[in-house]
Amino acid sequence: MHKRGIATDSTYYEESKMFHGSLKNIMGTRFDILIMGQNKLKSQEIWNDIVFELRRLHRIFNRFDNTSETSKINREAILAPVRVSPEMWSILQSSQMYYTRTLTLFDITLNDFSKVLMNENDHSVFFSKKDISLDFGGYAKGYAIVKVRDLIYRAGVQHCFIDFGNSSILGIGHHPYGDAWKVSVGNPYNCDEAMDEISLKDLALSVSGNTPSYAGHIVRPDSGEPVKGHKAVSVTSENPLDAEVLSTVFMIATDTEKKRISKNFKVQNISEYRL
Repeated sequence: MHKRGIATDSTYYEESKMFHGSLKNIMGTRFDILIMGQNKLKSQEIWNDIVFELRRLHRIFNRFDNTSETSKINREAILAPVRVSPEMWSILQSSQMYYTRTLTLFDITLNDFSKVLMNENDHSVFFSKKDISLDFGGYAKGYAIVKVRDLIYRAGVQHCFIDFGNSSILGIGHHPYGDAWKVSVGNPYNCDEAMDEISLKDLALSVSGNTPSYAGHIVRPDSGEPVKGHKAVSVTSENPLDAEVLSTVFMIATDTEKKRISKNFKVQNISEYRL
């Protein structure tokens, strides 16, 4: 099925009561989910809700779409205050919280989030500096997984696995033949090598790093310097959004900053890989 350039596929395996759903081009990557233990009709209903939610979030966060709320803010907030939706206001408050708790290293402007002026009275946003724009690239997938997880829980699903672009992952419950969901973290510079194997049981995993075809995209906001070299970071947490944010932050943080930031969050594990 195709809609607005986003292709969806789904398959139900009757014998194992396993449903696999896939979105091929959502938030710039691919989304896959395995739903276990539900009948075909219930699985399809859950999947339809997930597809609707992901497409809705895609329209909010896509800064390249002139009709998205993010694009509207980027276009107009330098000229005058822009009133935002209740959800966007909550997202911006969340982004501000992460900005503070990560010692300003998580910055959705990649420039200076302190120049995003937020008016509590009318929920408006104003950019007090030129060349400011919002980019939710290190936030949106984690936020989306939180929303999908909530849908999964409300539907009563106990065992589920989500893979969002091979970098944002959530394991709910466990694999049918194990006590958790096992995830291999591959080495992008050596396809035959696994850097790590991580067990997820009601845990989220986020991996950030450079690859041969995609390097220099993670930038330290205060200096504008990109992270260079063969490096990756993985973070596991009960909170998918914390994991998403921190995997990026720990790519650019100094050792001293890492110690200070770690005290502000409850994470299961943080691993750094030199490739």
